[in-house]
Amino acid sequence: MDPITPEYTRLRSAITAHLNAHDLSGLMDHGAPTTEYDPEMEDFAALITAGQTITAEVVATVWHKWFGDTRGDTTTEPEVPTPAMAALAADLQDVQRGFVQY
Repeated sequence: MDPITPEYTRLRSAITAHLNAHDLSGLMDHGAPTTEYDPEMEDFAALITAGQTITAEVVATVWHKWFGDTRGDTTTEPEVPTPAMAALAADLQDVQRGFVQY
């Protein structure tokens, strides 16, 4: 998929809005820019365009890739998804249902 299509731009914006609203790492309250979660957004956008259902486990895996476990270790397996990760996954599933691939 061409990442410059209007639909892909809307997808990225919707994902960013949800990532910032859920703020799983608590960075927005500390003045982080709205682009703080762009690397994670790109991962979720790629997964959604590939047809991967975004579950709490998928969110935990993406989060682990970028932030590691509770100690910051990225070499371990992802931890059990939190309720906040499940809530983000539900919102991203809604975004995915509204995404139209061309």
